Amino acid sequence: MRYDNSKVFKDENGTQYLNRVEYPVISIQDSDTIIRGQFGKTFSNLAFEAYGKPELWWIIARANNENKGSMYVAPGKEYRIPQEIGLILQQFKELNK
Repeated sequence: MRYDNSKVFKDENGTQYLNRVEYPVISIQDSDTIIRGQFGKTFSNLAFEAYGKPELWWIIARANNENKGSMYVAPGKEYRIPQEIGLILQQFKELNK
């Protein structure tokens, strides 16, 4: 889903690559829930539990300013889980047309 709208480009050597993916700013909402990270859990696990779609892991990572490259959450750390993802997904689509 995340790359569904990505355009494929070719450079002068014929090498294919995807365009840069832009992400929306995910503002804090009253409907957001807060959870504590558990050992061994990943952002994909959290997205599956919250949305039924592990590929939406980037929403939770972005909402929590997690861009360190690790898919694992920190045990005991609080994470914000956006609940109203329709607008986030719409903004994502608009940014990546």
